[in-house]
Amino acid sequence: MRINDRRFIGVFVCLLLLARIGWAGDNRQTLFQEAGQAYSSGDYAVAIEKYEGLRADGGSAALFYNLANSYAQSGQSGRAILNYERALRLEPGDSDARGNLELLRREKGLFQTEKNLQQQFVGLLGMNQWTGLAAVGFVLFWLVLLLPMTSTMKRASRYLLAGIFLLLTCAAGYGVYGQYQHWYEGVVVSPDARLRVSPFSSAASIGTIQEGRLVHPGKAHGDFFLVEDETGRSGWLESSAFEPICEE
Repeated sequence: MRINDRRFIGVFVCLLLLARIGWAGDNRQTLFQEAGQAYSSGDYAVAIEKYEGLRADGGSAALFYNLANSYAQSGQSGRAILNYERALRLEPGDSDARGNLELLRREKGLFQTEKNLQQQFVGLLGMNQWTGLAAVGFVLFWLVLLLPMTSTMKRASRYLLAGIFLLLTCAAGYGVYGQYQHWYEGVVVSPDARLRVSPFSSAASIGTIQEGRLVHPGKAHGDFFLVEDETGRSGWLESSAFEPICEE
């Protein structure tokens, strides 16, 4: 009797969990639709609130893209650029996100230097895609080498395939390395951010740093980070003035 009771309890708990998961999925879809309706009606503050609420359960390229559009329409260019960048980290080939990002940067005078061929190659895929491709190439490389083959023709074909997969692994590894170089970038989200000569609020200001600028944070001291922006200018920036693109 106890065994049956335990089985019944186990089944009941599983059903409750499944129902909760289904409810959460339905609720998330409802919130997404409500946010879209708020955006369509021009109520961007409500759209932002709902999209930000959805981020608590995990982000997606579509969510970041819609959130970026909402911020752009509300005049918050820094947070718009931040979320376009987040969308592109998940889906580098999203032409809509990239087009909107480039348009917004041009409107705000945030011009970037033209990317060279290596940078364009690295930007073809995101970190996860390059990592997966490198792993696949590595596995196929060893699989081809370890397959039992005896004839001369087969052996030559094996080495050719192994060379191709090794090249694939190296190319993907370079993509991973290139993405990692920009992994800790952040975006200035404060409209009145200032670079300072030392990590203190009372320190002299080097000048303002424009909202929406990409920064590369280095060492930290208190509430400040030593950053370098896209133009090569460096200084101490308060941590509340920028947000990292890749969330922990």
